[in-house]
Amino acid sequence: MKSQNPMSPAAPAFRARQGQLFRAAALAVALAVPAGVVVADPTPAEAPPVTAAEAPAARPALPELKLEGLPANVHSVTLVGRWSEKRESGVYRMIVVKGSNDELATRVVVQWIRVKTGEQPAIVASREIEAFNEYIGMAMVPTWRDLSLNRLQVMADIRMPDGQRKRVRVLVTTPGEFSDPV
Repeated sequence: MKSQNPMSPAAPAFRARQGQLFRAAALAVALAVPAGVVVADPTPAEAPPVTAAEAPAARPALPELKLEGLPANVHSVTLVGRWSEKRESGVYRMIVVKGSNDELATRVVVQWIRVKTGEQPAIVASREIEAFNEYIGMAMVPTWRDLSLNRLQVMADIRMPDGQRKRVRVLVTTPGEFSDPV
């Protein structure tokens, strides 16, 4: 007897987008819900006094977030993949900047972020993917896919003025380096 699956598997781009949306939702929840939320007992009992030895350690003050400096036209920021070179390693950060609603201008920047235990993350290199700028003014959807260490494929599906579609690919590797467009 033949058995057919009524639902076909999701396309890789769809699964990647789902992953991006899930990560964004998880970050939003993490930022919205304060850590250490406690529900009070409805019938409080008198607790014994707390000694200095039992008192919880004071939490260090968090640095102020300066979100005013983030341009409003930044459409998305995503951490993806891993890179390593010499004694440094970290993750890629993809930044998509869109034009206003009345202009089709999508620009993509890749940053190499060094991640080291005990240190603040630091930007090692930043580069705009200029191969995509040739298509400013056309409908463009940038995507990326982590292939392996030091191999991040960044693609743009572009709708040409004649209605045809074109895909431009760039391979991002070590800090500041990526391939010519394919």
